[in-house]
Amino acid sequence: MKIIKSIKKYFKKKKALKTQSISFIPKIDVFDVNQKTIVFISNTLPKYDQDSGSNRLKEIIMSYKELGYNCIICAENIFEVDKYVSFYNDLNVIVFLETNLHKNYIAFLKSIPHIDYFWYNGPRNLNNYLCKLSRIFPKSKSIFDMVDIHFLRYKREIKKDPTRISLRKNYYRYFRIETQLAKKADLIIAISEVEKEIMSQYLKNNHILTISNVHYSKIKENQITPFEDREDILFIGSTHEPNIDAIHYLYDEIMPKVWLKLPDIKVNVIGNVKNKINSISHPNFNLLGFLENIEPYLLNSKLMVAPLRCGAGVKGKIGQSFEYYLPVVTTPIGAEGMYLENNKNAYISENADDFSKQIIKLYNDKKIWHQLSHNSTESLYPFSKEKLKSVLIEI
Repeated sequence: MKIIKSIKKYFKKKKALKTQSISFIPKIDVFDVNQKTIVFISNTLPKYDQDSGSNRLKEIIMSYKELGYNCIICAENIFEVDKYVSFYNDLNVIVFLETNLHKNYIAFLKSIPHIDYFWYNGPRNLNNYLCKLSRIFPKSKSIFDMVDIHFLRYKREIKKDPTRISLRKNYYRYFRIETQLAKKADLIIAISEVEKEIMSQYLKNNHILTISNVHYSKIKENQITPFEDREDILFIGSTHEPNIDAIHYLYDEIMPKVWLKLPDIKVNVIGNVKNKINSISHPNFNLLGFLENIEPYLLNSKLMVAPLRCGAGVKGKIGQSFEYYLPVVTTPIGAEGMYLENNKNAYISENADDFSKQIIKLYNDKKIWHQLSHNSTESLYPFSKEKLKSVLIEI
């Protein structure tokens, strides 16, 4: 399967390079030799409207631009100017596009007058490029953005499914990268204070900074849709394994209990998950796929659910809910790193029985709903743009 994918990728690249014009050369005319330069090494171009990790990286890049940096994004297999390339170009961010002019983005980076920092987005990029780029650019500092602790995520999945050998292989692989190779980076970025504390067991504490997701209110509190005019439950997720598990948990164990009391309530799942889910078929459980505009669901749903039983990091779907004053029911893993307090700014439940009861209660109780909704402003504070910039200045 991997060989077939590699062959397809080769011919796609060959076709793209053959047909592209001079306009596809990276937009380097915006480079200012008097400014510091940071290069973001990423698996893909951050598609800010498709997952919370990409949106976080977009906010980090935008903040560096506001601080006066030259920002360059290097990702694999970008051959054409799509809406994402155009978005970053409009911000005067340089996006490496594969052309016949440069063999790869390392060859392209050699043409840049100076590079002060390399930002490695996730352990895969650290593993693939840290040693190579450190050798070629010895004066540049390296920043390892963990995104989340991958070995912790696999450790939790092993508890759920101890017979899967692939989980153990991934656990050991990422444990090595995140606790050993990471020592070679000049700075480590953890996504929450919880994960910073965990990583302090393996890495020097003064080499670890926290940069979480970035969230801010998208509407004013007096603009929210009234409680009586809202309906249904919302879940947002990608094909990320913890999300798929959460969807099955919600469908198999939680919603049957809810439907006994509220038979007409619907669950709307946003995200490209259909190819990972074959066993769900119910008129009140809608797999909507990827949607360009999800705001109507955030404005009109009665609540957001995040029944995560595994995973790590900070959950963007929960922060996104707070941006629209939408109350949340989640689990301890969902709440991890979010500074949440049960019954104050979210309902936090450890089992399916409690989770279903909290959905029913929040769905019916206007007073409690308004209490949680109102506390969204406080919940957003640790994820502000101002907080992000203060950490970037410290770097």
